[in-house]
Amino acid sequence: MVSVDWPKIIAGGGRKMKRAKSILIVSAIALTIGAISQGANINVPADYTTIQGAIDAAGAGDTINVASGNYNENLLVNTADLHFAGANAGIPGSGERSTESDIIGYVKIMSNGISFDGFEITDGAPVPAGENAGIYIVGGTSGQTIQCNLFTRTGAAPSGGDSFRALINEFGGVSSLQVKLNKFTGWHTGVYLQNADAQVTSNVMAGNYVGMSIDGAVSVTVTYNSFIDNGLEGLGVGPPALTSLTLEHNCFSGNLTAVANWQSNEISAANNCWGDASGPYNSTSNPDGHGDAVSNNVDFVPWLAACCGDPLHEPPVGDLHTDCHVDFYDFAVFASAWLTSEGDNNWSPACNLEAGDNVVNALDLAILAEHWLECTASDCI
Repeated sequence: MVSVDWPKIIAGGGRKMKRAKSILIVSAIALTIGAISQGANINVPADYTTIQGAIDAAGAGDTINVASGNYNENLLVNTADLHFAGANAGIPGSGERSTESDIIGYVKIMSNGISFDGFEITDGAPVPAGENAGIYIVGGTSGQTIQCNLFTRTGAAPSGGDSFRALINEFGGVSSLQVKLNKFTGWHTGVYLQNADAQVTSNVMAGNYVGMSIDGAVSVTVTYNSFIDNGLEGLGVGPPALTSLTLEHNCFSGNLTAVANWQSNEISAANNCWGDASGPYNSTSNPDGHGDAVSNNVDFVPWLAACCGDPLHEPPVGDLHTDCHVDFYDFAVFASAWLTSEGDNNWSPACNLEAGDNVVNALDLAILAEHWLECTASDCI
């Protein structure tokens, strides 16, 4: 006869049930936290007919998806951590875009952690207690991301006196601002930063009176932008004195003055392209330059012979030397990483042209060979 220890079995089953119950409780908590962290999706005009109505109903972490169409609104964004996605979210302002989610008026950002992605901002409007602007960011805020938008001012670009700026922050300063992959056209000033901590990368500023102005940069990085055909200046730098300014790998072409420094201190503008291989024109320091002019107190040496890497001059595949040519310079960079994988001393993710395998091998060499001697620079023959 088999003896069955029922108390032991029941006790063991109890432990299993308790363990299962604990797992269910932990899973429920995890799902709840995940739902909270993801935020809600609010759709305009499906859920709310106006963008402001969606803003007023939103909570921190929510995403407001705005369908294509014209929205004649002036927006006050006073809830933190809102994310706005237009019909062209993720598509650069200079790229091939579909019908826009067009905000005709101003956007006043009053809270932290706001992102605007994939909109057209048309004409702007006078902002109460602010400036004439497309997007106006209140001082003291942080963590804003303005990307993949098309800022358009209708009519001829102003020749002076018009004070409408596409994107401006209040003089009190902002921190951790990212401005990337936008296009600014027709404004008095495309981007106007005041006492800002900001990164401005891969934007097109074309056909404005001033492409960009910086007054009193706390820490501003300006890289891989296209400053094209701006009537007065591509970039103007004014007082108060800068704390930190990184200005490199930008393309200046067709501007009356590429960089105008209105301060007494010299600024560094090395490793930019000025529209001609001879460099920028300055009557004292480079009188033989045929590129856009630069003011005094601008150190532009060395310069790039051709525009490369900005939105209007994308490098070819395999351009590891970042000069818009695929040649022996790139092969030397590639050879230094040959047969390395992620974590090795000489590993270079740029050389991993066959994305996804995390090793530099014959597959990557085949891609480099396929694009051998390609050139997208303005000096290509």
